[in-house]
Amino acid sequence: MFKNYFKIALRNILRHKAYSFLNISGLSIGMACSILILLWVQNELSYDRFNTNAAQIYRITCDASDFKAAINPAGMPVGLK
Repeated sequence: MFKNYFKIALRNILRHKAYSFLNISGLSIGMACSILILLWVQNELSYDRFNTNAAQIYRITCDASDFKAAINPAGMPVGLK
């Protein structure tokens, strides 16, 4: 049964080459983008997880008009302790 399905699929791919090329290339580009986005998100979520006190790491930001900037002046760590 599956042999018949593969035979019909191959015949349709060979008959409609341009349409098949567009579908297969679109599917492969979509899958590649999805995998890359998944790897990027996985990397971002694992940031600083090697540290034993990862739950106690904080980032100090400052709102400068329309964007946020990560700042750390020289005297700030002493003042925060």
